[in-house]
Amino acid sequence: MSQKALRLSEINQAVNFDEPIGPDHPFFTDFTGVRGEFEEQIVYRNLNVDIEDERLTYDPTINSQNKVLFFLGGMRGSGKTSELQKYAKKLHHPDCFFCVTCNIDDELDLNNLEYMDVLVFQLEKLTESLRANDIRIDLGAMQSLEKWFGETVREVNRNISGEVGIEIGGEAEAGGFWSILKIFGSLKAGMKGSYERATSVRITLKNRFDDFASQFDRYVEEANAAIREQGLGQEVLFIVDGLEKTMTAETRRKVILEESNRIRQINAYTLFTLPIELMRERQKLGQFAFVETFPFVKLIEKDGQRRPDAVEQFREFVYKRIDKSLFESEEVVDDAICYGGGSPRELLKILKTANVVTDRSRGVIDRAALDKALRRLANQTAQYLSPAQWATIKTVVQNNRERRITPFDDTVQDLLERLILMEYNDGNYKRPNPILELSDAYREYVENPA
Repeated sequence: MSQKALRLSEINQAVNFDEPIGPDHPFFTDFTGVRGEFEEQIVYRNLNVDIEDERLTYDPTINSQNKVLFFLGGMRGSGKTSELQKYAKKLHHPDCFFCVTCNIDDELDLNNLEYMDVLVFQLEKLTESLRANDIRIDLGAMQSLEKWFGETVREVNRNISGEVGIEIGGEAEAGGFWSILKIFGSLKAGMKGSYERATSVRITLKNRFDDFASQFDRYVEEANAAIREQGLGQEVLFIVDGLEKTMTAETRRKVILEESNRIRQINAYTLFTLPIELMRERQKLGQFAFVETFPFVKLIEKDGQRRPDAVEQFREFVYKRIDKSLFESEEVVDDAICYGGGSPRELLKILKTANVVTDRSRGVIDRAALDKALRRLANQTAQYLSPAQWATIKTVVQNNRERRITPFDDTVQDLLERLILMEYNDGNYKRPNPILELSDAYREYVENPA
């Protein structure tokens, strides 16, 4: 776990943005109330959760036929993973959900991923959670699940030519968790193995998907009953995060859109994070799921005025990581915050770059270091933009001045994915990345009246 930086030499580890920051981490900062029109209760209400005096409750008796699939989409670096961990902590208690978090970027092959991989992973993580909490499932359901998956593995092995098959079997503990975990782990390993083996596993599961979905749903329902009986929750909620970290947009599209019919057959509460490029498919996904935008923190109003409450929360975000004494002034911190554009990750990038270029003899990150860092980042951000992209950026700026919404097109989408444009509220307000505005190219192509 990273530690607060008390010296310049400790800053780089303190601003590492690859480390997940949950609500129990000393760096965690709650940005509730400063994301424009987005409110936390939107997530809870969509999950059929009641809110009374900040207590979250879920009633399975009135929602048994109303399972929810929920996509929370947003730009990279907006803080979705930290927010999801906060939601999980609030929702995970006896009167609400039994949360099972599935971070696919931790354990699955991000270069070669399909929806079947995610489903098997969900079953594995559920089984691990049940076992860790000593929650016993109906023995008949466990035996049925073990038998079905055992037969599936044997079919996979028959279809693999010239390779060592997937290993199954073993002495099962009471309740069957050990044996089932072994099967799930074997299937997951198979899908991370050679192309032939991975293809065989996936095709076999897809060919038997109606039965697979029935087994999945039955297992979850048996888990729900056992969890309620032991007073640990009312229903299982899967939180599936990390899809945006897969290597290609094609992979992400294949997992969500090309498998939408199979996704609809799974009858379990599931919250997916949705990569930014798939938000354009909101209407299609909205036919069977809830889709909400998770925006950046709104630091600047449309009239150009800073929002003091948002700036103050970002100061907390910075000072939890870096001691206040390592900055020349609070004005330096505030300017770094505003050039971050409301993105926690962009701010961390600015702070790291400023630390790299800081004159160590000064002992602090000063105005000169921040300005140098911003110029470097500005030129890097602007370097590979095409004339057509600059034209779109200029249009966005003009539309904002005239209080008009910029229509969506493929260029806008590409600029959002690359964080050249940043999105706020429910996605209806866009502006250039503040860092980009410092570049010579921005002045030439956007500010130039010609």
